[in-house]
Amino acid sequence: MLWLYILLGIVAAFLIASFIIVTLMFRGALGRKPESGKSSVDTASLMPAFAPFREQIKRDKEWYFAQPRRTLSIRSHDGLTLYADVLEAENAVATVLLMHGYRGTGASDFSMVLPFYHKHHINIVCPDQRACGRSEGKYITLGVKERYDCRKWLDVINREFGSELPIIMDGVSMGASTVLMTTALDMPKNVKGVIADCGFTSPWEVVCSVLKATNAIPVFPFAHFARPISHLLAHFGLKEATTIDAMKTCKVPIFFAHGKKDRFVPYEMSVENHAACVSDKEFFTVDEAEHGMCFLLEQEEYEKRILAFFKKCFNFSESTGKYV
Repeated sequence: MLWLYILLGIVAAFLIASFIIVTLMFRGALGRKPESGKSSVDTASLMPAFAPFREQIKRDKEWYFAQPRRTLSIRSHDGLTLYADVLEAENAVATVLLMHGYRGTGASDFSMVLPFYHKHHINIVCPDQRACGRSEGKYITLGVKERYDCRKWLDVINREFGSELPIIMDGVSMGASTVLMTTALDMPKNVKGVIADCGFTSPWEVVCSVLKATNAIPVFPFAHFARPISHLLAHFGLKEATTIDAMKTCKVPIFFAHGKKDRFVPYEMSVENHAACVSDKEFFTVDEAEHGMCFLLEQEEYEKRILAFFKKCFNFSESTGKYV
Protein backbone atom coordinates (compact mmCIF):
# COMPACT_ATOMS: atom_id res chain seq x y z
CA MET A 1 0.00 0.00 0.00
CA LEU A 2 2.98 2.30 0.49
CA TRP A 3 3.30 2.80 -3.27
CA LEU A 4 -0.34 3.95 -3.38
CA TYR A 5 0.23 6.60 -0.71
CA ILE A 6 3.36 7.74 -2.51
CA LEU A 7 1.44 7.97 -5.79
CA LEU A 8 -1.40 9.90 -4.15
CA GLY A 9 1.13 12.23 -2.55
CA ILE A 10 2.81 12.89 -5.91
CA VAL A 11 -0.56 13.57 -7.56
CA ALA A 12 -1.61 15.90 -4.71
CA ALA A 13 1.70 17.76 -4.88
CA PHE A 14 1.35 18.12 -8.64
CA LEU A 15 -2.18 19.47 -8.38
CA ILE A 16 -1.25 21.93 -5.63
CA ALA A 17 1.83 23.11 -7.54
CA SER A 18 -0.22 23.45 -10.73
CA PHE A 19 -2.88 25.47 -8.93
CA ILE A 20 -0.27 27.84 -7.52
CA ILE A 21 1.42 28.21 -10.92
CA VAL A 22 -1.88 28.94 -12.65
CA THR A 23 -2.78 31.49 -9.97
CA LEU A 24 0.49 33.32 -10.59
CA MET A 25 0.00 33.06 -14.36
CA PHE A 26 -3.55 34.40 -14.06
CA ARG A 27 -2.41 37.39 -12.04
CA GLY A 28 0.36 38.07 -14.52
CA ALA A 29 -1.87 37.72 -17.57
CA LEU A 30 -5.02 39.51 -16.40
CA GLY A 31 -3.95 41.46 -13.31
CA ARG A 32 -3.41 45.19 -13.52
CA LYS A 33 0.13 46.16 -14.48
CA PRO A 34 1.94 49.01 -12.67
CA GLU A 35 2.25 50.94 -15.93
CA SER A 36 -1.51 50.70 -16.56
CA GLY A 37 -2.00 54.15 -15.08
CA LYS A 38 -0.33 55.63 -18.16
CA SER A 39 -2.81 56.32 -20.91
CA SER A 40 -0.21 56.30 -23.67
CA VAL A 41 1.26 52.79 -23.39
CA ASP A 42 2.48 51.82 -26.88
CA THR A 43 1.06 48.33 -27.29
CA ALA A 44 1.83 48.45 -31.03
CA SER A 45 5.54 48.41 -30.22
CA LEU A 46 5.12 44.93 -28.73
CA MET A 47 4.52 43.38 -32.17
CA PRO A 48 7.40 43.39 -34.69
CA ALA A 49 4.96 43.39 -37.63
CA PHE A 50 3.93 46.94 -36.68
CA ALA A 51 7.49 48.24 -37.22
CA PRO A 52 6.91 49.62 -40.77
CA PHE A 53 3.95 51.64 -39.49
CA ARG A 54 5.49 52.94 -36.28
CA GLU A 55 6.18 56.45 -37.55
CA GLN A 56 2.67 56.84 -38.91
CA ILE A 57 1.21 55.49 -35.67
CA LYS A 58 3.35 57.97 -33.74
CA ARG A 59 2.21 60.89 -35.91
CA ASP A 60 -1.45 59.96 -35.60
CA LYS A 61 -1.18 59.57 -31.83
CA GLU A 62 0.51 62.97 -31.59
CA TRP A 63 -2.29 64.44 -33.70
CA TYR A 64 -4.89 62.91 -31.37
CA PHE A 65 -3.22 64.14 -28.18
CA ALA A 66 -2.97 67.63 -29.67
CA GLN A 67 -6.74 67.82 -30.19
CA PRO A 68 -9.08 69.55 -27.68
CA ARG A 69 -10.29 66.45 -25.85
CA ARG A 70 -12.28 66.25 -22.65
CA THR A 71 -12.67 63.48 -20.08
CA LEU A 72 -15.83 61.67 -19.00
CA SER A 73 -16.26 59.03 -16.30
CA ILE A 74 -18.76 56.38 -15.28
CA ARG A 75 -19.31 54.17 -12.27
CA SER A 76 -19.34 50.53 -13.34
CA HIS A 77 -21.95 48.03 -12.15
CA ASP A 78 -19.38 46.71 -9.66
CA GLY A 79 -18.27 50.09 -8.34
CA LEU A 80 -15.23 51.01 -10.45
CA THR A 81 -14.56 54.49 -11.81
CA LEU A 82 -13.83 54.26 -15.51
CA TYR A 83 -12.61 57.08 -17.74
CA ALA A 84 -12.87 57.99 -21.40
CA ASP A 85 -11.55 60.72 -23.68
CA VAL A 86 -14.02 62.51 -25.93
CA LEU A 87 -13.05 64.25 -29.15
CA GLU A 88 -16.03 66.08 -30.60
CA ALA A 89 -16.43 66.64 -34.34
CA GLU A 90 -17.84 69.72 -35.98
CA ASN A 91 -21.34 69.11 -37.36
CA ALA A 92 -21.21 65.55 -36.08
CA VAL A 93 -23.21 62.94 -38.00
CA ALA A 94 -22.56 60.10 -35.55
CA THR A 95 -20.54 58.98 -32.53
CA VAL A 96 -18.14 56.06 -32.48
CA LEU A 97 -17.41 54.21 -29.23
CA LEU A 98 -13.92 52.71 -29.46
CA MET A 99 -13.15 49.71 -27.24
CA HIS A 100 -9.44 48.87 -27.22
CA GLY A 101 -7.85 45.46 -26.91
CA TYR A 102 -6.04 43.48 -24.23
CA ARG A 103 -3.74 45.77 -22.20
CA GLY A 104 -4.17 48.42 -24.90
CA THR A 105 -5.26 52.03 -25.03
CA GLY A 106 -7.58 53.74 -27.44
CA ALA A 107 -4.85 56.07 -28.67
CA SER A 108 -2.54 53.17 -29.46
CA ASP A 109 -4.98 50.57 -30.80
CA PHE A 110 -6.96 53.04 -32.95
CA SER A 111 -4.27 55.62 -33.68
CA MET A 112 -4.47 55.51 -37.49
CA VAL A 113 -8.27 55.44 -37.65
CA LEU A 114 -8.79 58.41 -35.30
CA PRO A 115 -8.07 61.13 -37.93
CA PHE A 116 -10.29 59.24 -40.39
CA TYR A 117 -13.28 59.33 -38.06
CA HIS A 118 -12.68 62.96 -37.13
CA LYS A 119 -12.40 64.00 -40.79
CA HIS A 120 -15.78 62.45 -41.47
CA HIS A 121 -17.54 64.41 -38.71
CA ILE A 122 -17.84 61.59 -36.21
CA ASN A 123 -17.53 62.16 -32.47
CA ILE A 124 -14.96 59.88 -30.83
CA VAL A 125 -15.46 58.36 -27.37
CA CYS A 126 -12.37 56.44 -26.36
CA PRO A 127 -12.56 54.65 -22.96
CA ASP A 128 -9.76 53.13 -20.96
CA GLN A 129 -11.14 49.67 -20.26
CA ARG A 130 -11.17 48.39 -16.68
CA ALA A 131 -7.72 47.68 -15.23
CA CYS A 132 -6.19 49.68 -18.09
CA GLY A 133 -5.01 53.26 -18.36
CA ARG A 134 -6.67 55.63 -15.89
CA SER A 135 -9.63 53.35 -15.21
CA GLU A 136 -9.87 51.43 -11.96
CA GLY A 137 -9.93 47.66 -11.63
CA LYS A 138 -7.65 44.86 -10.53
CA TYR A 139 -8.34 42.44 -13.37
CA ILE A 140 -9.13 42.41 -17.06
CA THR A 141 -12.09 40.06 -17.64
CA LEU A 142 -11.80 39.47 -21.40
CA GLY A 143 -15.11 41.10 -22.26
CA VAL A 144 -17.29 39.47 -19.59
CA LYS A 145 -17.58 42.52 -17.33
CA GLU A 146 -16.39 44.94 -19.99
CA ARG A 147 -19.63 44.41 -21.94
CA TYR A 148 -21.56 46.02 -19.09
CA ASP A 149 -19.07 48.90 -19.03
CA CYS A 150 -19.57 49.31 -22.77
CA ARG A 151 -23.33 49.40 -22.27
CA LYS A 152 -22.96 52.18 -19.69
CA TRP A 153 -20.84 54.22 -22.09
CA LEU A 154 -23.71 54.11 -24.57
CA ASP A 155 -25.93 55.87 -22.02
CA VAL A 156 -23.23 58.46 -21.41
CA ILE A 157 -22.97 59.12 -25.15
CA ASN A 158 -26.70 59.70 -25.37
CA ARG A 159 -26.58 61.99 -22.37
CA GLU A 160 -23.81 64.01 -24.00
CA PHE A 161 -24.95 64.07 -27.64
CA GLY A 162 -28.63 63.13 -27.59
CA SER A 163 -30.38 59.88 -28.45
CA GLU A 164 -31.05 60.87 -32.06
CA LEU A 165 -27.40 60.85 -33.14
CA PRO A 166 -26.36 57.40 -34.46
CA ILE A 167 -23.79 55.37 -32.51
CA ILE A 168 -21.34 52.87 -33.96
CA MET A 169 -19.46 50.55 -31.58
CA ASP A 170 -15.95 49.73 -32.81
CA GLY A 171 -13.68 47.22 -31.09
CA VAL A 172 -10.36 45.56 -31.80
CA SER A 173 -9.23 42.21 -30.37
CA MET A 174 -10.67 41.93 -26.83
CA GLY A 175 -12.53 45.16 -27.58
CA ALA A 176 -14.13 43.48 -30.60
CA SER A 177 -15.37 40.64 -28.43
CA THR A 178 -16.60 43.21 -25.92
CA VAL A 179 -18.74 45.11 -28.44
CA LEU A 180 -20.09 41.87 -29.91
CA MET A 181 -21.10 40.64 -26.44
CA THR A 182 -22.69 44.03 -25.74
CA THR A 183 -25.16 43.49 -28.58
CA ALA A 184 -26.85 40.81 -26.45
CA LEU A 185 -27.76 43.47 -23.88
CA ASP A 186 -30.67 45.90 -24.15
CA MET A 187 -29.05 48.60 -26.25
CA PRO A 188 -30.31 52.10 -27.12
CA LYS A 189 -32.16 52.26 -30.43
CA ASN A 190 -29.63 54.67 -31.91
CA VAL A 191 -26.86 52.04 -31.86
CA LYS A 192 -26.81 51.46 -35.60
CA GLY A 193 -23.90 49.09 -36.17
CA VAL A 194 -20.78 47.35 -34.88
CA ILE A 195 -17.22 47.04 -36.23
CA ALA A 196 -15.45 43.99 -34.81
CA ASP A 197 -11.81 43.62 -35.81
CA CYS A 198 -10.08 40.32 -34.87
CA GLY A 199 -12.34 39.42 -31.97
CA PHE A 200 -12.32 36.05 -30.22
CA THR A 201 -15.31 33.79 -29.56
CA SER A 202 -15.04 33.46 -25.78
CA PRO A 203 -12.56 33.99 -22.94
CA TRP A 204 -12.28 30.24 -22.48
CA GLU A 205 -11.48 29.54 -26.11
CA VAL A 206 -8.92 32.32 -26.43
CA VAL A 207 -7.16 31.18 -23.23
CA CYS A 208 -6.97 27.63 -24.60
CA SER A 209 -5.77 28.95 -27.94
CA VAL A 210 -2.99 31.02 -26.39
CA LEU A 211 -1.82 28.06 -24.28
CA LYS A 212 -1.76 25.80 -27.34
CA ALA A 213 0.26 28.39 -29.23
CA THR A 214 2.95 28.44 -26.54
CA ASN A 215 3.73 24.74 -27.08
CA ALA A 216 5.01 24.76 -23.50
CA ILE A 217 1.95 24.88 -21.25
CA PRO A 218 -0.67 22.12 -21.65
CA VAL A 219 -4.33 23.13 -21.77
CA PHE A 220 -5.03 20.37 -19.27
CA PRO A 221 -4.83 20.90 -16.37
CA PHE A 222 -3.70 24.55 -16.53
CA ALA A 223 -6.65 26.08 -18.42
CA HIS A 224 -9.07 24.08 -16.29
CA PHE A 225 -7.50 25.41 -13.09
CA ALA A 226 -7.93 28.92 -14.50
CA ARG A 227 -11.71 28.55 -14.40
CA PRO A 228 -12.12 28.46 -10.59
CA ILE A 229 -9.26 30.94 -10.19
CA SER A 230 -11.06 33.46 -12.42
CA HIS A 231 -14.05 33.24 -10.10
CA LEU A 232 -11.97 33.45 -6.92
CA LEU A 233 -9.76 36.37 -7.95
CA ALA A 234 -11.69 38.35 -10.56
CA HIS A 235 -15.28 37.20 -9.97
CA PHE A 236 -16.07 36.17 -13.52
CA GLY A 237 -16.29 32.94 -15.46
CA LEU A 238 -14.23 32.08 -18.52
CA LYS A 239 -17.35 30.43 -19.95
CA GLU A 240 -19.77 33.04 -18.65
CA ALA A 241 -20.28 34.82 -21.98
CA THR A 242 -19.54 34.13 -25.64
CA THR A 243 -19.76 36.18 -28.80
CA ILE A 244 -21.40 33.20 -30.51
CA ASP A 245 -24.42 33.42 -28.20
CA ALA A 246 -24.60 37.18 -28.68
CA MET A 247 -24.53 36.84 -32.46
CA LYS A 248 -27.51 34.49 -32.38
CA THR A 249 -29.72 37.36 -31.18
CA CYS A 250 -27.97 40.32 -32.82
CA LYS A 251 -30.22 42.96 -34.40
CA VAL A 252 -27.71 45.50 -35.79
CA PRO A 253 -25.38 45.25 -38.80
CA ILE A 254 -21.90 43.88 -38.07
CA PHE A 255 -18.69 44.60 -39.98
CA PHE A 256 -16.21 41.81 -39.19
CA ALA A 257 -12.51 42.14 -40.01
CA HIS A 258 -9.68 39.69 -39.39
CA GLY A 259 -6.27 39.00 -40.88
CA LYS A 260 -5.57 35.44 -42.01
CA LYS A 261 -2.07 35.45 -40.49
CA ASP A 262 -3.24 36.39 -36.99
CA ARG A 263 -1.14 34.39 -34.53
CA PHE A 264 -2.79 35.72 -31.38
CA VAL A 265 -6.53 35.40 -32.04
CA PRO A 266 -7.12 32.73 -34.69
CA TYR A 267 -8.77 33.96 -37.88
CA GLU A 268 -11.23 31.08 -37.58
CA MET A 269 -12.79 32.72 -34.52
CA SER A 270 -14.10 35.62 -36.60
CA VAL A 271 -15.29 33.08 -39.17
CA GLU A 272 -17.32 31.45 -36.38
CA ASN A 273 -18.64 34.81 -35.16
CA HIS A 274 -19.67 35.75 -38.69
CA ALA A 275 -21.38 32.39 -39.27
CA ALA A 276 -23.35 32.72 -36.01
CA CYS A 277 -24.48 36.29 -36.73
CA VAL A 278 -28.17 36.49 -37.67
CA SER A 279 -28.20 40.20 -38.54
CA ASP A 280 -26.92 42.01 -41.62
CA LYS A 281 -23.21 41.23 -41.81
CA GLU A 282 -20.08 41.45 -43.90
CA PHE A 283 -16.52 40.15 -43.57
CA PHE A 284 -13.34 41.97 -44.59
CA THR A 285 -10.11 40.02 -44.54
CA VAL A 286 -6.49 40.58 -45.56
CA ASP A 287 -4.45 37.48 -46.36
CA GLU A 288 -1.13 38.86 -45.09
CA ALA A 289 -2.45 40.70 -42.02
CA GLU A 290 -1.38 39.71 -38.53
CA HIS A 291 -3.27 40.62 -35.37
CA GLY A 292 -5.10 43.94 -35.69
CA MET A 293 -3.36 44.85 -38.93
CA CYS A 294 -6.11 44.78 -41.58
CA PHE A 295 -6.48 48.57 -41.48
CA LEU A 296 -2.72 49.12 -41.63
CA LEU A 297 -2.15 46.91 -44.66
CA GLU A 298 -5.25 47.87 -46.64
CA GLN A 299 -6.10 51.32 -45.32
CA GLU A 300 -7.71 52.69 -48.46
CA GLU A 301 -9.92 49.64 -48.99
CA TYR A 302 -10.77 49.42 -45.27
CA GLU A 303 -11.86 53.06 -45.23
CA LYS A 304 -13.93 52.56 -48.37
CA ARG A 305 -15.67 49.56 -46.80
CA ILE A 306 -16.31 51.41 -43.53
CA LEU A 307 -17.85 54.41 -45.29
CA ALA A 308 -20.12 52.05 -47.21
CA PHE A 309 -21.00 50.37 -43.92
CA PHE A 310 -21.91 53.75 -42.40
CA LYS A 311 -24.14 54.48 -45.39
CA LYS A 312 -25.94 51.21 -44.76
CA CYS A 313 -26.25 51.83 -41.02
CA PHE A 314 -27.42 55.45 -40.91
CA ASN A 315 -27.78 56.93 -44.40
CA PHE A 316 -24.31 58.43 -44.40
CA SER A 317 -23.05 60.14 -47.56
CA GLU A 318 -19.50 59.05 -48.42
CA SER A 319 -18.91 62.13 -50.57
CA THR A 320 -20.18 64.87 -48.23
CA GLY A 321 -19.70 63.25 -44.82
CA LYS A 322 -23.30 64.11 -43.93
CA TYR A 323 -26.71 62.52 -43.79
CA VAL A 324 -28.28 61.82 -47.16
